[in-house]
Amino acid sequence: MLHDPGIRLLTITGPAGVGKSALANAVLAGSVPYATDGVIKTDLASTGSRTIAWRQVAAALGVGSDAAALSLPDLVGSEIGERELLLVLDNCDLVAPLLSTDIASLLRECPSLRVLLTSRISLEVYAEHLFPVAPFPVGSGGQTPYSSVAVQLFIDRVRAHYRNDVLHGGELRNIAEICELLDGVPLAIEVTARAVGTLSPRALLEQLRRGAHPYNSRPLDVPTRHQSVPGALSWGDQSLGAEERALLQRLAVCETSIDLPTAQRLGNLSLMQAARRLDSLVHKSLLVSAKREGGEPEFRMLTATRNYYRKRLAQDPEEQTEARNRHADHYTKFAIAAERGLRIAEERAHWLALVQSRLTDIRTAIRRLQTKGEHATAVRTLLALEEAWTVHNVIHESAGILSRSVTALEAADVRDARDAALLADALETAGRWAMAGEELQCARALLTRAAELYRSTGDAGGRARVAALHGELLRRAGDIEAAEQQADFAVAELDALGDIRNAATARRLQSLVRAARGKPEPDAPLLRALEELRALEEPYARAIALIHLARVRKATGRPLEAYTTAREAMEILTRHVGSPADVVLALETAARSVPSGGGTERAHIMRLLSMAGALREQHAIPEGEDGAALRNLADQMREAAGDAADGDTSRAASVAQTPTLYSALNTALSAPMPKPAETPCVDARLAGLTPRQHQIAELVAEGMTNRQIARSLELSEWTVVNHLRQVMNKLECPSRVHVTRIVQRTATG
Repeated sequence: MLHDPGIRLLTITGPAGVGKSALANAVLAGSVPYATDGVIKTDLASTGSRTIAWRQVAAALGVGSDAAALSLPDLVGSEIGERELLLVLDNCDLVAPLLSTDIASLLRECPSLRVLLTSRISLEVYAEHLFPVAPFPVGSGGQTPYSSVAVQLFIDRVRAHYRNDVLHGGELRNIAEICELLDGVPLAIEVTARAVGTLSPRALLEQLRRGAHPYNSRPLDVPTRHQSVPGALSWGDQSLGAEERALLQRLAVCETSIDLPTAQRLGNLSLMQAARRLDSLVHKSLLVSAKREGGEPEFRMLTATRNYYRKRLAQDPEEQTEARNRHADHYTKFAIAAERGLRIAEERAHWLALVQSRLTDIRTAIRRLQTKGEHATAVRTLLALEEAWTVHNVIHESAGILSRSVTALEAADVRDARDAALLADALETAGRWAMAGEELQCARALLTRAAELYRSTGDAGGRARVAALHGELLRRAGDIEAAEQQADFAVAELDALGDIRNAATARRLQSLVRAARGKPEPDAPLLRALEELRALEEPYARAIALIHLARVRKATGRPLEAYTTAREAMEILTRHVGSPADVVLALETAARSVPSGGGTERAHIMRLLSMAGALREQHAIPEGEDGAALRNLADQMREAAGDAADGDTSRAASVAQTPTLYSALNTALSAPMPKPAETPCVDARLAGLTPRQHQIAELVAEGMTNRQIARSLELSEWTVVNHLRQVMNKLECPSRVHVTRIVQRTATG
């Protein structure tokens, strides 16, 4: 920018410790354009007044400093005159606002003068051009993090005695994480690196995670303000007004991005007051822009800045308590707004992203409420964001936080009807989350307690919802008849209440148990649920219903229909974000439903299973009820492919070793639809079988034993025996051999 003759006033700006002075010095070490009469540099770091600042500039020019203070800028201008000079004013942070109009006048008076400043605060004059200096990039950014500039700086600043000790993979990973925790700020990296020696990078990392900053000494010729980031911040804090400092200290309780409503509520400010003070803090490089694409303006406080002002806040316990309470209140209101937004299809993606970006602050706020004993508010906040917890796969952590408040509410011997209803909702949610984590015994206990409370409060909807959940537990335990009773009860009650959303969940159970019992039209309940959800405009709920409809169709011997349905669910999930567990179930259901064929079909199945397995491991999703069947399917595919697998099959396993949810869905949908098989001639006697009986007859014809069939269909062996007896009676077959012959004759036409 200095090579541009139109730029006569350039301010290098940026947060504390980012290297503004170092950059200016590096520029001056080279050839400086448009400065034929020289470079005049002065350091204003210890200058706190306009008068002293101009005296230093005058002294650098050789002008006597005994002149009256008001005439100093004029004397400097007269001395410069027509000369082609570069005036460098380093560390102007404390006096920048005091020099703004003087420098603007000086530039008008001296046509060949150019001015270079370093300051966290800009001059805010018309002629000024800003050159913002950002911290070093951290994180991999698609490259090996060990080769980043931040990591290299850290290694370079480790004292020579210890440098070789950190040049291996384990310590380099720790150093990369240290640099990320330090936000890539060069000063913080340099100072922290000098602590390596008696402390290893791993020990340093642990201290940084706890909020401690093990700063070590710097070279003796380094100014005090450059010996640590807190030192630099303490020096620059003198430029803050009391109102700015008060807001900054309150905002320091936030761990994530800060927006205008956050500043309003924490600062107890009007909209315009909050906007002006946020703008001032950005102007002084104490907040940096963190705006998300398509979102409202957001700001971020660097870790070192946050820790410094958090310690300042802790010096006033009353103010610290007020800040933490306002923070908790803000995120309680945020959760209520998010719950409403998550119900609107067009806003759902926005709110999911917003909740994800605020997760740490939301948890901190909930724990604050728990510390204050406000467990009812903590529970309402947690429950309001249930869909976000599910989609972001943080149910396990959220369940631990919820458990604390549930225990406290139960210990309080709740008598108020409203609090009892809330406790019942909390127990129901905790039970549902336990089921998601395959903690079925815990889920059963929680749901039993919820059902008792719903019964005592007369909450018919709550009883119906818990009945559907109990029914799912019974289905998984193999008690299909009892599960169906619970499902039918839940559907009837929820329909009477007009609760379409929860009725859809109960209908899902109805379809699954009807399929398991071999009843006709088992998918009818889910088809009705899909129509009702369409009317509600809830595409995400429709995607979940479609996944289970595919499971029902697969269980009743309609693989092509099942596969088509699973694809429809995946198409919705590409547009409306689902949880990792949802995507994995969709992929696995599709894999189990791919119609049998040759190498291409086998390759597709292996690709689906590979992606599902990678996602399950990546997101720590426990194995579900279909685990045994999926392992059996994978074994069958490998056996069918043989030791020398064809190219498609051998490539399938490596297609997506670390897929994202979106890429996995797109890969799954990129496969062409399989061709429908030709309809074989059907023996009239086979037409009298139920879908489940027909399925078992086909497996018998494949040579499977009762035990193998039971394992494949997730049924008890006794249930398989009963179905097989009915098959033999309807087909008038004295043995399994005769059943096999009839099925095989039909298959060959």
